Amino acid sequence: MNEREQREVWALRRAEEIALREGVGLMQAAQWLDKKLTVRTSKQLRNAICDSLLEAMAMPRLPSPQEQAHLQNKIDARP
Repeated sequence: MNEREQREVWALRRAEEIALREGVGLMQAAQWLDKKLTVRTSKQLRNAICDSLLEAMAMPRLPSPQEQAHLQNKIDARP
């Protein structure tokens, strides 16, 4: 797998993680018709996307699977 393909796989994994973690919360808030929660969860989704884009731009190289797991643990630990 070349560098471009590795970046694509990394980006797809990150997108899936964000969609599962933040997108599900937004979907539930919308289903419950909770406007305040919908606004809050949409901001969380937007921030997660921005953070991942900044992370991708700052990467001189792709992280190893171990580094990816460590980064994901740090993200999951955020309030």
